[in-house]
Amino acid sequence: MATFRISLQLLLFLIFAVGGGYRFIQPVDVLAKKMLWVSYFDPLIVRAISIVEVVCGIGIVLPFILKDTTFDFALYSGSLLMITMIGAAITHFWIGDYKQIFGNLFLLFMIYFVTFSPQQSVES
Repeated sequence: MATFRISLQLLLFLIFAVGGGYRFIQPVDVLAKKMLWVSYFDPLIVRAISIVEVVCGIGIVLPFILKDTTFDFALYSGSLLMITMIGAAITHFWIGDYKQIFGNLFLLFMIYFVTFSPQQSVES
């Protein structure tokens, strides 16, 4: 089970840190052609969402690097990502982009599992 959790953490890192970075460097006009929700928000909001995704994506894997810290990066990063995914699902519902909601809910489930599953020591 620990291997599955680690795999999900790495996958979430790729989805959010790399994907958010990609959305951050792309022009908003290009993003609006690929993603319907971008055209409903101010470009600064789109950039802010991508920064949140990058920071939280990195925070999901920080426990691998910083083993002796008392701050639970995965908990706070995962919680903020779950709030972001709930907001994304609401946004997709609001604009009528119903197909995207399933992806948001699937990511929400993955983040919940990584954030709130019992952590097992890798050494044991």
